[in-house]
Amino acid sequence: MGRIEDEPDVGAAYELIGRRSRERIERLLPADWSWEDKRVLDFGCGAGRTLRHFLAEAERAEFHGCDIDRASIAWLQDHFSPPLHVFESGERPSLPQPDDFFDLVYALSVFTHLADHWAGWLLELHRVLKPDGLLFATFLNEPFWEIYGHGDWDEDRVGMNVVKKWNPWDAGGPIVFHSEWWIREHWGRAFEVVFLGGFDPAEAPRGQGATLLRRRAERLADEEL
Repeated sequence: MGRIEDEPDVGAAYELIGRRSRERIERLLPADWSWEDKRVLDFGCGAGRTLRHFLAEAERAEFHGCDIDRASIAWLQDHFSPPLHVFESGERPSLPQPDDFFDLVYALSVFTHLADHWAGWLLELHRVLKPDGLLFATFLNEPFWEIYGHGDWDEDRVGMNVVKKWNPWDAGGPIVFHSEWWIREHWGRAFEVVFLGGFDPAEAPRGQGATLLRRRAERLADEEL
């Protein structure tokens, strides 16, 4: 039976989002960045929506992916490992890699759902990054605020705001919003803020905000964030 003309092409949309995510990461990386011999972690990789767009680079660098969803990791292991290195992660902050391991970690739509353990996970990523290693992360802010019926966006009042705290992980988990000042003030205690922007120009006026952070030398405790 033929495809209904108005039916969305889910597979094509999935591929497009992954490709655009890679492009966004690369736009914000330093001008002298090279993937050669790097160690990279896709934190919250799912079934590899973005990670699969690095298969060519994974032949000359180490690309790792982790996710809480066991089925997604099993699928990646069956289809893309090797060259990818993938593993299941838990809800609480803990990664198997030693200190100072990765050159880059990217977290796409992950801290948009971390309510209870956000500080622990941020510091765990700090631990596994090399000195001056980079963290790219997206966050929810004004473009999505009205979708959840919270009225006008007030940058000064939002800070870090959790909605749907009760939502189970298999239904998407909690929804977390961040003001840019809050990221600078709290995430900036462990990382130097290299870039912070409210939305992706390629997706304007929608799209998640993004930040590129460089690991500071200091190692902090959760409560210090």
